[in-house]
Amino acid sequence: MFSFIELFAGCGGLSLGLRAAGFEEIMANELSSMPAETFALNLMGVDIRSPEFAATEPSKRRVLWLDSATDNVEERLTDNPYERPETDMSEAANAGSLKGKLIIGDIRRLNQFAESHKESLVQDEVDLVSGGPPCQSFSLAGRREFGNQRNQLPWEFARFVDMQRPRMVLLENVEGILRPFKLEDKTYYAWFEVCKAFASIGYVTRPMLINARFTGVAQNRPRFIMLAVREDLADRLSHDTAEWFEQGRHLIEAVRNDDADFDRAKWICRDLTTEEWQLKAKDTVFAPLVAYSDASMQRTVFDAIADLQDENPHTPSSYISELNSVLGSKLVDPLHPCMNLQHPNSTPRVRARFRVYQIMANNAKDVSDNIKAVMRGQSTELSDAAVEALKNGELIRYDQPVSKTHKGLVTYLAGLSTKKFSQKALRKNAPAPAALSIPDDICHYTEARTLSVREMARIQSFPDAFEFRGIATTGGLRRRYQVPQYTQIGNAVPPLMGRALGRVVSGILTELG
Repeated sequence: MFSFIELFAGCGGLSLGLRAAGFEEIMANELSSMPAETFALNLMGVDIRSPEFAATEPSKRRVLWLDSATDNVEERLTDNPYERPETDMSEAANAGSLKGKLIIGDIRRLNQFAESHKESLVQDEVDLVSGGPPCQSFSLAGRREFGNQRNQLPWEFARFVDMQRPRMVLLENVEGILRPFKLEDKTYYAWFEVCKAFASIGYVTRPMLINARFTGVAQNRPRFIMLAVREDLADRLSHDTAEWFEQGRHLIEAVRNDDADFDRAKWICRDLTTEEWQLKAKDTVFAPLVAYSDASMQRTVFDAIADLQDENPHTPSSYISELNSVLGSKLVDPLHPCMNLQHPNSTPRVRARFRVYQIMANNAKDVSDNIKAVMRGQSTELSDAAVEALKNGELIRYDQPVSKTHKGLVTYLAGLSTKKFSQKALRKNAPAPAALSIPDDICHYTEARTLSVREMARIQSFPDAFEFRGIATTGGLRRRYQVPQYTQIGNAVPPLMGRALGRVVSGILTELG
C-alpha cells in the first residue's frame, strides 16, 4: 500500500479519493479549524467537540493545533486562523512522531516546525505528498495579485516537499492558474512558475488540465493538476509514461542553467479536456482521468440529487450507489446516518426569481437573454417566444401579481431585479457548473429553492455517510476567514476525481518500483 501526506487537506475530499485508490494517509495538515473538524470526524473518527477530546492531554490527541490563542476547544473551532499568535508549538513538539495526526495550522508554521523538529515528523520514506494550495487570486473569479500571500503557498508546498523528499507530488489548483498576468510589463504564467519551483528542488513535472466530469463526477469542474516524480527515480518510468514527463526533465535543466523563461511553444500544459489529449491518454497510465470522456457516460445533476427532491423523489441512481460503496466504505463510519439535508428557506420574491431562472435554463439562449435583460432593467420588450415561455412556466406570485400580458410580465420581471448576476438554475440532464460554494448562487432544477448541503455534496461526489461540521454558511467580514459547510464542499477536490488521480499516481509509483 502506498503512503501519502496531505497538505491543505480541507474537509478531506482528496484524502478520501486517495484512500479509495488504495493509499494509506500518514499525516494531514489544514489551516482552518472548520474543515479540519469535518476531516477529523469522517476520516479519523475524532469528534473534536466531544468531552473525551477535550479531556485528553493536548499532546496525546490525534488532532493537534500548531498555534492557538485559547485552550478552549469550542473557541478554537471558530477562530480566525490569520490572527493566531505564534507559540512554541508545544502540542506538536510534545507529541513525538506526527504519524497518524491531523495538524491544524499555517503551512509556513508547519515548515518552521519541520525544520527544527525533524525527528518528530514521519520518518519513513513517503510515496506521495499531495494537496491543493489555495490561490484565490489565481482564480478567474478573484483578483489576480502576484504578491498576494496566498499565491506564495505553492512555494511553501515545495519547501515542505524538499524537506520530506517523497517519491511523487500531486498539486491541484484552479483553472485560472493557467491564465497569464502582467507584472512590471512582463507576462507571467503562474502554473509555469509553480512547475519551476518544483523543478528547482529536483522534481520532474507534468502539468495538465483535467475536468471532474471526465472522472465520473456530476460536475463540470476543470482543474489544474501538476504531477511530479523525484528526479532520481524518473529513469524507471516506462517508455509511454516517460514521454509525458519529458518536458519536466528539460525544465529541470533549464532552471539549473537559468534559462527557464516562458515560451508558449516549448512549455505546454497538456489539456485533457480536449479530444486530442483524451485519445492520447486512454492507453496510458493517465486513462482514469478521461474514463468518462464519452458524453453518454457522464453523470448529471438528476443522477446526483433526484432522490432528494421534496416532491416526487426518485429512486437513488447507480451514481449514488457508487459513491456510497466505493467512497463511503473508506470512511471511519460507513453507516453514519445521512446528515446535512435541510435546505434554506427563501422569501416568495426569491422563490419567484428562482422559478424564472428555471424557465431560462430550459429555453433557448435568445429567450433566456431576453428575459435576463428585462429583469436587469436593460430592456422593456419581451419577444413572443419569451412571453410564451413565461406563460407556460408556472410563475410564482410575490407582491406583484402573476400576469399573462406583455406589460404585466415586464412589470413582474422588473420586480425581481437583483445585483447577484451570477445566479442561475441547474440543468437537470447535465453536469452541474463548477462554482458551487455560495448556496444562493444556484437553485434547484424544478423546485424553487436553493440546494441543501447534502445535495451540494452529492454533486461533488461525497458519500452520504460523510457529515459536514461547522456552520452552514457565513457572511460579512467573517467570510474572509470562516469556512462553513457550503464553502468546504466548494473548495474540496471531488472524491471521485481524487480517486482517479490516485489510480494514476498508483500506476506511476508501481513503475517506479
